[in-house]
Amino acid sequence: MTTEFPQDLIPLPTAPYPERPVSEPLVPEECRTAIWLVRGNITEAAKLLKVTSLRLRQFVNKSPYLLSEMQEAKDQLTDIAETVVYEALTDEDDKGRKDTMARFVLGSQGRNRGWGHSSSAGVNIKNSGGGTIVVQWADGTVFGDSEEKPPDTIDITPEKVA
Repeated sequence: MTTEFPQDLIPLPTAPYPERPVSEPLVPEECRTAIWLVRGNITEAAKLLKVTSLRLRQFVNKSPYLLSEMQEAKDQLTDIAETVVYEALTDEDDKGRKDTMARFVLGSQGRNRGWGHSSSAGVNIKNSGGGTIVVQWADGTVFGDSEEKPPDTIDITPEKVA
């Protein structure tokens, strides 16, 4: 998927200075061109215009027209990224790429379905004794260094530990 730049972008002028003087006002159409060339990245657009990112950001924030153009440029960049995500998810030739992207998608977009990392739950076990730690789930599934179930299973639910 490729996206096109607007056909009516004006060329950026060549500037004889390393930094645009504050006395030289910014031109909305030049700013628009710079914004599109870098897909909405204000810092990079400012470099093209030879101004500080603060100056360009303030100028853009005062212009609904430029804000809209910046958002469209970023939306098109997101469209391109989403195409890459889809291609990775359906890449039958590179299972590692497919698996990595599936984990990324589930961790970001699948959170509402229980995927991803949760900071509200977890287990933190400190084993200063050096022995093997084995976790046994309620269904009998064992997780640890050994496939054998330990002779003694300790219930560490909060009500049993207290």
